[in-house]
Amino acid sequence: MSDHLLVEALRNRDPGATASAYEARAGGLYAYCWFQLRDRDAAQVALRDTFIVAEAYIGKLREADRFGPWLYAIARLECARRMPSRHQAPDVPVASHDQEDVDQRIMAWQAVLALPPLSREILELHVRHQLTIPDLAAVFGMSLRDAQTALDTAQDELTAALTAEILAHEGPYGCVERALLLRERQGDLTHDVSVRLTEHAQGCPVCRTLRPRYVSAAKVYGLLPEVAPAPETRLRVMSCFLDPELVGYRLFVATRVTEFGSDGFPVQTTFGRSRRASRRGRRRRFGRTRKASKEEESAVPVLAQAVRVAAVLVAVTILAAGGVASMYGVGAGRGDVYGNAGPRPTAIPGVSQRPGSGRRPEAPPGGSDMPRRQPRLTPPSAGSPPGSAPDLSPSTAPSGPPPLGAPAPVPKRSRASHPAPSLGA
Repeated sequence: MSDHLLVEALRNRDPGATASAYEARAGGLYAYCWFQLRDRDAAQVALRDTFIVAEAYIGKLREADRFGPWLYAIARLECARRMPSRHQAPDVPVASHDQEDVDQRIMAWQAVLALPPLSREILELHVRHQLTIPDLAAVFGMSLRDAQTALDTAQDELTAALTAEILAHEGPYGCVERALLLRERQGDLTHDVSVRLTEHAQGCPVCRTLRPRYVSAAKVYGLLPEVAPAPETRLRVMSCFLDPELVGYRLFVATRVTEFGSDGFPVQTTFGRSRRASRRGRRRRFGRTRKASKEEESAVPVLAQAVRVAAVLVAVTILAAGGVASMYGVGAGRGDVYGNAGPRPTAIPGVSQRPGSGRRPEAPPGGSDMPRRQPRLTPPSAGSPPGSAPDLSPSTAPSGPPPLGAPAPVPKRSRASHPAPSLGA
């Protein structure tokens, strides 16, 4: 079914529209979610929440032929809510010993993992999911020029990262400066160390022969693990639309996405932070923070000292005013807060506060004292212990996803029978 028919069916709330959309788009979305989260259970939850948001806001999509990039934009938001740390190991093997190109696969994975998050993600969507520059601009919420610049920057950073991995694989032998650079790193290679190793390899006669002349992003990403959803994932995702007890959870997930652009794409966050929060106090460009100037850093202690001095002066003024008022008896002999000179109400109903009056007033003729109305309380539920207090707490909506079962392990595919592609020319 084409994207136009899928969008039309979802807008008309056809019974099988969500299942048809899952069959058409779940494979690529799940692979992207796993690449971002490196965990199959987390990828399954992100996939399910993506279809929940898509089913709720399909009316906001302006162009039906951009249904695929629109789903990736929603999936990017859902993955940003549960991004793992850089050192979290994937739950799918990167390579196996029965593969002839096992070393190249490990180097490719380490090089991609060393990239900045934006570069790693934009290459994934462009290379393995075939998103064009306009689609990338819509998914990431940037202009066409910024999307092209980000893609070119990602290609350069991948070249530097792969060159650093190759030099690290050779070890510290043969070049003293390379040995010093490798000794400075702690654990995995970072982007800064990769750049320094690449710059060193350009001028070193020994390391220059090791670096690749050209790095193909398609070959590098082609060596990464390919993860597909388990057969039971479809049932777990689709049951969320059939179970009446999960209506509240669907509403909870749908209401987390509130901002959409003029094209119907959701407003993106900057790696888990909203745009409004990322612009507060600092400017960001492609996820990098602007450093404060020396004038701004020097003005912070002066401003803090001025605030403390002002607070001390205000406190002294208030204390001095209170002392003067007590000396001159300001406010003495005044009535109650409402301006009445009569007695104030007491805590015991029917007892006057007038001096010398301690009995209850007589009832008016032809009537009697009205008893006080007691608040109506909800009795304790059945099975509660005797003397327990009634339950006054309001019911709350579900605050998280329902528990998920562990999906079946993804079978490994061996590529020993195929020739190993090279990472660079």
